[in-house]
Amino acid sequence: MLSILVLLLVAGSCFVAGYYQGIREKLHVLDERSDLRSETAVLKKQLAQAQEQSAIHKHGSELERQASERVRKENITLQNRVSELEEAVTFYKSIMAPRKNDKGLRIERLELSSTVNKRRFKYKVVMTQVADNSSYISGNVTMNLVGVRNGAKESLSFETLSKEMENNGIPFKFRYFQNVDGEIMVPGDFVPEQIEVIAQSKGRKATRLEKRFDWNVLEVKSDVGKG
Repeated sequence: MLSILVLLLVAGSCFVAGYYQGIREKLHVLDERSDLRSETAVLKKQLAQAQEQSAIHKHGSELERQASERVRKENITLQNRVSELEEAVTFYKSIMAPRKNDKGLRIERLELSSTVNKRRFKYKVVMTQVADNSSYISGNVTMNLVGVRNGAKESLSFETLSKEMENNGIPFKFRYFQNVDGEIMVPGDFVPEQIEVIAQSKGRKATRLEKRFDWNVLEVKSDVGKG
């Protein structure tokens, strides 16, 4: 009986010791979990701050990029405007103060630009009266499209390609300069090479001018109106 009693006391002691040991371990685990939660909250806060700073930096970089792009575009616009003004000044000087032998009616230049329709093109011929512009000059302009069709050279009158061009050409009348413009529809089997411009003035000092321009389709930088 004594042995049994001793065994019971030992077993009870072990049970009580194990129970309290389990409680201590559970409390330790709870403390660790609490510490981990606190540490996780701190890390989340730090992460949120880092993300906010990153967003601010990214937003600032985007604003800086947009500002730089805006300044670049404005500089290009200003440079283009300066070029247009310089071109206009050169143009007017060539009319009012020409070279010694460069006087009277002149076919200044031809400008071509494309449209949505790949076969339709806008044209503009700039006519000038250099130096001798105390009175008006009048006449007509006719034009021909020179190129190749089916391997053979061919010349097409603008009368057949343009609604603006009448049988006797487009009339002009000006003192300083005038634009003669319109649109042409180029046949699909025709390959343009040049445009022939013929200007015939009327009156006592009637003049006939012929000038050919290569087929170069460019964007028009500026418009010169009727003077």
